[in-house]
Amino acid sequence: MPKFGASIYGISRLIMRGEITAEQGIDWLCEQGAEVIEIVPFGIDLLSDGGLAARIREAAEKYGVPVDNYSLNANFLMLTGEQLADEIKRVKSHIDAAAGLGITTFRCDCAGFRRPIEFNTIEAFLGEIPLIVQTYEELCGYGQSMGIKILLENHGFHANGYDRVRYILNSVKSDNFGHQLDVGNYICVDDKPEVAVTKMLPFATTIHMKDFYIRPGNRDPGDATQFDCSGAWFRSAGGQFLRGSILGQGDLDMYEIIKSIKTYGFDGSIFVEYEGMEECRYGTKVSLDNLKRIYCEV
Repeated sequence: MPKFGASIYGISRLIMRGEITAEQGIDWLCEQGAEVIEIVPFGIDLLSDGGLAARIREAAEKYGVPVDNYSLNANFLMLTGEQLADEIKRVKSHIDAAAGLGITTFRCDCAGFRRPIEFNTIEAFLGEIPLIVQTYEELCGYGQSMGIKILLENHGFHANGYDRVRYILNSVKSDNFGHQLDVGNYICVDDKPEVAVTKMLPFATTIHMKDFYIRPGNRDPGDATQFDCSGAWFRSAGGQFLRGSILGQGDLDMYEIIKSIKTYGFDGSIFVEYEGMEECRYGTKVSLDNLKRIYCEV
């Protein structure tokens, strides 16, 4: 049986505005029934606050809830040698800091989310594979010394799509490497999520659950940009308009997706990652409730 939890990212706008602390966010997620929590460093700075990891862990332990994943945006591509070395050093510093949470998994990107679409070609991807593989193998070795498995998420518009993600996962030679399967993000590169999920479940260590509203590229809903995915319309690689929704209220077939996860027998951590326009506590709460309810119904 999987653990149904939430990413603190869903309520991070409150933390970033100073309305709540990270510890209060942990309290709130646990009180809504989260069985496991993911930390994302938006408004949560473990690097400069040496005692924060202990306070977060203590807040979750009051409820018997583990904090068991850390997700970091990173970029190893289109950098100079010195820039790449600095980025690898930065990621390792986050792994060090996250180890204080007692986590076992650490999601780390390889391509910048706002990398211009015109540079996200298959030719560029294949040319960058050696650097991607080398970097992840280095991080996997580093994480292994602390009992932390490094995860690749299908995130953004370059290292995304089930063919590309599978290629990376099969190319990195490390038992300490896995996949954070985001069921919604595959639509960002116009893969059909219901199909991609079934193809990628054998690789999944953890799962992100999110839903999107989808509109055709010739049906502009207004106030849309290419990259602003948090609470606004943005565009897929192929030009579709997308906007985050409460889980189960968007246009993805959540019943089919959750049925695939249940039928496969996935028994790891499943994190709701809410990024819609509704008030974030409401959106996170209803999303988590819907995830648990649908899982029981399918």
